[in-house]
Amino acid sequence: MNLIAKRIIVVAATVSASVLIAACDTHSSNPSTETFTIYQDAPKMSLLDLGAPGNSLGDVYHFSAALHSERGGPVTGELIGSKTLVKLPTDANPNMERRATLMFFTFAEGKDQIITFGAGDYSPSTPEFDADKPVVRPVLGGTGKYMGARGQVTSTRSPDGSYTQVFTLLK
Repeated sequence: MNLIAKRIIVVAATVSASVLIAACDTHSSNPSTETFTIYQDAPKMSLLDLGAPGNSLGDVYHFSAALHSERGGPVTGELIGSKTLVKLPTDANPNMERRATLMFFTFAEGKDQIITFGAGDYSPSTPEFDADKPVVRPVLGGTGKYMGARGQVTSTRSPDGSYTQVFTLLK
């Protein structure tokens, strides 16, 4: 085999290996993550009772709360959102209903946002889930410095009604 043919084969093999390595890295089963915590004040809530009086499908709680990067620190953002009743209690589980919760975490005067959405179980008699029982929801995306965000947020309610929001974002 002549020298030019050998060089072409070596270059082709090197390029192929580089493409394969890059492709495997993109779909790695162990991606790197970024984790950060936001502290949320107890939310101000408003119930929109649709349909029959009392709990019925489509009832919506709208809420908002101030966000802080450290507990008791200055306000760094705002949370606005809604939770919609999507599944009523059943005979098999009369003390649990399901609500779909959409949350907009906004920072930098709304330029940086993280959007989350997921369903969780709630007691039919309270607007919020139980204290000290974390609820995990997917991150749908974001804007500004969070553009393309994906991952999850773990929300933990404190007995005083405030929340700790722990974001785990894939890099």
